[in-house]
Amino acid sequence: MVGAVKASRARLPNRRPAHIETLETAGQVFTACVGFDPETGQPRELFLSGGKEGSQVDALLSDAATIISVALQYGVPPAAFRKSVGRSPNLATMPGSPDQLMAGNHAASPIGAAVDLLCSFERGPVKTR
Repeated sequence: MVGAVKASRARLPNRRPAHIETLETAGQVFTACVGFDPETGQPRELFLSGGKEGSQVDALLSDAATIISVALQYGVPPAAFRKSVGRSPNLATMPGSPDQLMAGNHAASPIGAAVDLLCSFERGPVKTR
């Protein structure tokens, strides 16, 4: 396991630093907002939106962000998610092989791109809005 998980969920203050970024994966543009714990500077919540408001894609992104946020607040580090989400395949290896599926360096979905963004903040927010 990447790190120890806390037994209780950390409550965040109503006002906290956040970073908003527009991300693109496979031609799909979406917005990610990362909220930080003001005491530690670590990412503790994620909001995602994309696609048409009220669409299935928008609902899936929102639900995934909620699940990730709860896990972050229980102490699951972003790196634990990064090891588990899909990566774009390396087309130089045999299609469908474990080597191909594990070799990708880029997120295969908007959720993976958001996890990459969270990982970029593990040492604390660079600039917040």
